Parts: sequence; C-alpha cells; structure tokens
Amino acid sequence: MVLQKSKSRSLASADRPRVRFLLHRLAAGCALCGLAVAAIWPADVLAQPSGTGRADIPPDEIEMAADQLTYNTETGDVRAIGRVKLVRDGYVLEAGEIRYNEQRGTAEAVGAVELTMPDGTRILAPRIRLEDNLKRAFVEDIRLLLNDGSQAAASEGEHDDASGRTTMRRAVYSPCEVCEGDPNDTPLWQIKAVRVVHDRGKRRIYYDDAFIEFLGVPLLWTPTFSHPDSSVERASGLLPPKFRNRRELGFMASLPYHHVFSPSRDLTLTPMITTREGPVLGAEYRQHLGYGHYVASGSITNTDELDNLGNDTGQNEFRGHIQADGQFQHSDNWRSTFQLAWASDDTYLRRYNFSQADALQNEYHLEGFFDQSYISARSLAFQGLRTEDVAGLTAFALPLIDAEFIPDVKPLGGTVSLRGNALALHRTSGLDTQRLSLSAAWTRQWITGQGLVFDLDALARTDFYNINDAERPDDVDFAGNTAANEGGQDRAVARITGMVSWPLVKTTGSGSHTLEPLLSLTLSPETGALPSLVNEDSRAFELNAVNLFSSERAAGYDLWQEGSRVTYGLRWRYEGRHWSTNMMIGQSLQISGDNPQFFQGSGLSGDVSDIVGQTQISYRNWLTIDHRYRLDDSNLALRRNEIDLRVGETESFIRFGYLMLDRDLTFINREDREELRANALYKIDRNWSLTGHVIQDLTTGFTGVPDPAGDQIGDGFEGVEFGAGINYRDECFEFGLGFRRTFTRDRDIIPGTQFLFEIRLRNLG
Repeated sequence: MVLQKSKSRSLASADRPRVRFLLHRLAAGCALCGLAVAAIWPADVLAQPSGTGRADIPPDEIEMAADQLTYNTETGDVRAIGRVKLVRDGYVLEAGEIRYNEQRGTAEAVGAVELTMPDGTRILAPRIRLEDNLKRAFVEDIRLLLNDGSQAAASEGEHDDASGRTTMRRAVYSPCEVCEGDPNDTPLWQIKAVRVVHDRGKRRIYYDDAFIEFLGVPLLWTPTFSHPDSSVERASGLLPPKFRNRRELGFMASLPYHHVFSPSRDLTLTPMITTREGPVLGAEYRQHLGYGHYVASGSITNTDELDNLGNDTGQNEFRGHIQADGQFQHSDNWRSTFQLAWASDDTYLRRYNFSQADALQNEYHLEGFFDQSYISARSLAFQGLRTEDVAGLTAFALPLIDAEFIPDVKPLGGTVSLRGNALALHRTSGLDTQRLSLSAAWTRQWITGQGLVFDLDALARTDFYNINDAERPDDVDFAGNTAANEGGQDRAVARITGMVSWPLVKTTGSGSHTLEPLLSLTLSPETGALPSLVNEDSRAFELNAVNLFSSERAAGYDLWQEGSRVTYGLRWRYEGRHWSTNMMIGQSLQISGDNPQFFQGSGLSGDVSDIVGQTQISYRNWLTIDHRYRLDDSNLALRRNEIDLRVGETESFIRFGYLMLDRDLTFINREDREELRANALYKIDRNWSLTGHVIQDLTTGFTGVPDPAGDQIGDGFEGVEFGAGINYRDECFEFGLGFRRTFTRDRDIIPGTQFLFEIRLRNLG
C-alpha cells in the first residue's frame, strides 16, 4: 500500500493499521459491487475470478495509490483524492476520489469510476455508492464492457447483499460491436428492458417489459422472460428454432426445448409442426455415468397412411424412430460400446430429414485388452430400408467373437499369434450359418545392409461350418453349392508368403525421391472345394491398391484364394518443400490353382489380375488429389476409376469426386454406375459465406453405343440432388438460408425442393 501524507494533516503512523483495515473493507465492497452488477448479464459472458491480479501482491493484501490520503480519527472518514487506484485480489478500482466512513458504514467513489475485474470486464460509472456496512450498492449511469466484447448499460442499479438480488432499471444489452467514436451507432440487435433483476440464489436473470430490437427496430416484445446467469454452464431453456419447407410436408417449424436435470444428464424435446401432415415430437436424452456415457433419441408422429405409390389410404398410422449409442469403461481391461437404430418404415427417416441412411445397424461390442491378448464379442442386427430389402433374409449375428493371443516365444526369431473366430448368423426366413475358425500365424522381417527388406509370414487355419436351411439363401450368387452346404462342413487352409522390397532413396535440392520395387510370392495348397462354401462376410471384395500385396486379400474368413501366385509392383514417393506425391501400381499372376469363387468384375477372375494403382498428390494445404483405378488386364479398359480432388483453403475450397464402375459384371442385380459429386465453400468476407453441392448420376439410361471395350455407357446428366446456401456470422448474430433440390423418388418420397432457414442470437440460445 502506498500512503502519502495529506497536505492538511499528516497521517500518523499509529493510524496506518486502522486505515489498512478500512481500505480492505472498501476494496472488498467495491469488488462485491462489481460482481453484483456484472452478473446480471447473459450467461457464458463472464468468467469467474481467477485470483490475484499481480503475482507480487498476496491475496489478502491491497495496493493503493493516490495523490492525497487523509484519515479523520474523530469522524472515521477516509479520503483518497486524485488518481486513486485500489488493487485487491485481481480487482482494480480507479476513481477521481474515494470516500469511506467507518461509523456510518458508507463509501462512495466519484469521478470517472472504473472497476476492472479479474476476467477483464470493465465497469464504468460516474458514481458508485455503498451503504449498510457496504452490503447495499447503488450505481448511476453504469456501462459494462464485458470480456467477450458484449456491452451493457443502465440508468441506475441497486444491489442488496442480504437478499442476493440486483436490480437494474432502464437497461440495455447487446453482444454486438459498435463504433466507439460514433455515439449514434446502433448495434445489430439489442435487448431493452424497463427492469432487470438478478437473483443470485436462483442464479437467474429476469427481464420485465423487454423489447428485442433488430437494426434499431423493435421486433419482439415480452412482458417477462428469464435466462440463467453467467455462473451456470448449462441451463434449461429454448434453443434456436429451425424453419424448413418440403414438398411432401409443406412448411415445417421446430423449436427445441433443452432441460438440464443435473450436470451429468439432460433432455431436449423438439416439437415440429408441418402444414400438410401431423405434428412430430422428437426427443434426445444424454447421460454421463462416470464410467461411460450414452445418448438416446427418437421421434413419433401420427399421420396419414400412404401406400407404396404415395397415395393416401384414408387411414392413420404411427410413424417414428429410435436411435441410441454409448460407450462404457467397465475396468482397466474391459470396455463396451453399443448402437441401436430402428425406424417404423423404410422412408420415415428420409421423409422427415432425420437421416439419409439406407440401412440401420444395431450392435453391442464388448472388448477386453490384456498384455498379450485381445478378445472381442459382438452382436449385430440390421434393418434394410431399400425397396429390395427383405427382412426375413437379412442376417443378424449372435455372436461374433474374435480372440487373439501373442505368446512370448520367438521361434526362428519371428512372432507367433494364435487366433480364434466364432460366428453365428441367423435369418428368420433364410439360410443360417455357424462358423468356427482357429488359426496360427508366424511373421518375421529382415533388413539387409544393402537396404533390402524381406518379410516372411505363414498361416495355418481350420474352419468348421454348420449350415441350416441351405435351400433358402438370401443370394444364390454367394450360396456356394446349395446341395452340399446343408449340415456340417470343414476345411483346412494354409499359406506362406514372402515379400521383398528395395527402397531406393535419392535426395536432391528440391526434395527426396524414393523408388521401391515390390515382389511377393504366396504358396497355398489347392483344395478344389472352396467354391462350394457359402460366402457371408466377403461379398463386396474387389482387388485394389490396398489389398494387392496383402497375404489375405479378403477381409473376412469365407473367401480364400488358394494356389500359388506372384505379385509385383512399383511404389514411388516424393517429399518436397511444398509438394508431395505417392504413386503405386501393381498386378498379380496366378501360377497354379483355380479360384472360381472370385467372380467376374472382382479383378481376380482370371489367372492374370487386373492392374490396380493409386496416386496421391498434395501441395501445402491448398491442393490434394487422390486417384484410385483398376485397369482390365486384357485391354486396359478402366473398370474402376475414382478421383477425389480438393482445391482451396479451410475457409474457401471446392471438392470434386468422380466414381466410375464398369466392372463387366454378370450379375443383373449389381449394376455398375458412374457418378459425379461436388461441394464448395466460398468465404466472401469475414461475415458472409456461400455453400453449394451437386450429385449427378451419369449412368441413368443408355445410348446403345458401346465404348471401345464393348461395354454400354450412360448418356449421363440425370440429377440426383443439388443445393446451395448463404450464411452470415458475426460476433453476435448468425443466420443461414439454403435450399436442396432432389430428383429421386422412393414410395412416399417424391422429387422436390426444400428450403431451410436458421437464426441464432448469441448468448440467448
């Protein structure tokens, strides 16, 4: 504390302890006043006090500076005059003069009073008065500059420490920035209220006779409303509304209400009205249990019943959905996850804009992690939402178990792993499969002094199958030999794979080049019985750059490639200062063995595989290109061509995606396709941005003119959907306006245009 003698009277040394005590009370009272006044403004705009303002000042000490300081021992008056500054516990009070009377329990700060709080909030007023032993505070013409850029003002304010209530009169609040040099500058939006009351016990702020103004024009009046104060991190209340228009449903409006039960659980109810159908009620419940968390949501409506052609049957029906997911940590070794999804019918989720999924997955997954072992148990069920999906033929897995153990032994310097897998697939009206697989694997790697990298791995596996209702497969193309499949079957498979690569590195002034030839040889006994087995877990197999050099190319157990094969390829990498490139190309040659289980279009239907490759190019964070392709081994025709291109930065970019599948398939129900998709974001300035997207089907319809490879090609340009939007965002206001045009038809979902409008006022929801 800096004490100076008054010009009128010297400050006796005996008085200094008493003055120090009085200044403590004065500083504490002013800090209380600051907290009381600042707390009335909307939630999440003020941080809590964080301790002392300076490290060299103890928490219970004050620092004071003034041109003059006097103390009257008879009246108990303390006066600090001229550039007065008090610092205590992170609070800084500045004023032209501060007066404190111990006997009356009153204090007053006058003359450009400014109180700076630990979080940076500044309170400005011409006068602050404290009464009733500093328990009641009165402020006139107060102005607050909050630490998040918000501003507030009131003609007068009063705080009663006993009741914990702060009352402000003729108050205005806005989080929007205004020009400091222009007193007539109007914020984008603001709240004006005749009276504002902050109840510290209830931690809520109440407004009486309040207007919400936009661009200075009153838009909404309410006799009263309230919201939580800044000490509440999460609170109950209304969330921003959403407005949408869709051809099937008409105008749609939703207004969510969020209710907080406790810090660990809450509920959001979202009523939605539609002008062409009945109301919809959505709900989402969230809870954290300490050892895990889960989220459950759903919706329900009672609406007109429609047939498969979208015509009204004259009846009503309940429609809805349920969705949930969660994760739980049971111990240091065990954890589990689950997800649940159900819809009342195939089109409900898409019709009401809950999801665009064409299949729903239900799963429970339990995992155990140990030093040298891992175990996983899963149950899976699916709900197909496409027209061709048949519920009785959709399989569910109960259970699917994986276990792996890696012993300490290192035979021949390699690593041994023992693995088991068990699967039981059930169908209510179709083929059932049970499978048990036991395997042992060994791997080792060598690196020579010349840089050659040798990898050797071996596998032996036994599979046991039991098939029921083999005459009722869900897909005859993957049912194997139906007559032979009924009952129990087994097979033993083995392979040994050796791979050698030689990374050749050259460094230049522009970057580093790595050229890496790749060669692998796989030997596997020929059983000749593999095509007779059912294929449940590897139906979508297709040769690509990722699985070309894999010892086991199929991700599942049912599909196995027997015989001997050699695989060769080349990889090139370049790492420059700004550019990087990664290219790979390769092919496989079947030396012995026949694998008819690899169908036409998989890339492995013949002795010589298709050529597969991938090219990845990037330039800083501005350009990325990813090209994946497969070429026919006989005529180099493109069988798969995928290109993903991204140009731009984080705030302005455009992304293109192109997919062409011309696999020459013999399956009628597995058509190839060609598709173009694009989406973009363009930031006009710091506030405005544009978005857009398009999906174009290039395969609908055929010209009848074959391509050079003899295959039909599409006439193209059948739209799937496109859309655009404009968004505005600043420090206090957000809104978005967009539309989406769809061209697909699926039962009660018809082509049409949707419009979406959203608005958000910061600190109010």
